[in-house]
Amino acid sequence: MNKKVTIIGYGKMGKGIEEELKRLGVEIHLIIDNEEDWNLYWEQFKKTDIAIEFTTPETAVQNYKRCFDAGIPLVTGTTGWYDRLDEVLEMAKKTDASFIYGSNFSIGAQLMFQLTSYFGKLMSQYEQYNCEIHETHHTTKKDAPSGTAVSLAQSLLPELNRLHEWHLAPPLIDNSLPIYSHRVGEAIGEHTVTFSSSIDSLSITHQAHNRSGLVQGAVKALFWLPNHPGIYNFSEIFMSIK
Repeated sequence: MNKKVTIIGYGKMGKGIEEELKRLGVEIHLIIDNEEDWNLYWEQFKKTDIAIEFTTPETAVQNYKRCFDAGIPLVTGTTGWYDRLDEVLEMAKKTDASFIYGSNFSIGAQLMFQLTSYFGKLMSQYEQYNCEIHETHHTTKKDAPSGTAVSLAQSLLPELNRLHEWHLAPPLIDNSLPIYSHRVGEAIGEHTVTFSSSIDSLSITHQAHNRSGLVQGAVKALFWLPNHPGIYNFSEIFMSIK
């Protein structure tokens, strides 16, 4: 890709993105990691061809606005801001932005979303089974539950008429899908959907062994977006990205 890329956020994912782009011979135009960097490099940033963002729920939306206002296509993997999704999508539409957002850029996780939806459809007729989601991440992860866990819940709820919403557990709430969040050491990310009854249990799990799947999926989205302008959830397009 012969384009100047800006990396917004220089944590574990930002550094992984940098390493992958260098391996692929892509020019890294800028790395922006804080408000001071924005002030210092704003004029230079406006010469960016495309940006990729992994920051925090508190800073993400302002980062998006800056990219939209500057007319710079953006890929983001930050989660924890989806309560403002309608606002962000409206900003993107008004500025005719090109924007890919997603709770998880791993192909394995995307396949789990599809499996989970089918799992819910199969189990919808067996009301003796209760459903719950467990997610485990490193202790420095900012949001809980994880964006991936919320996406899993959103893929289940349309299939399970007996559940009307999800919630962060404990406690248990009638007609609500519990999500249990665990923060352990340097855990990369594990998500499990379980249906259980007094007789037996069935589970499906996605466990990330490292961040390579996340990095590679995000970089593929970065390569794909310039040739496909528009606004996309990664879950809608991941099968089109090679």
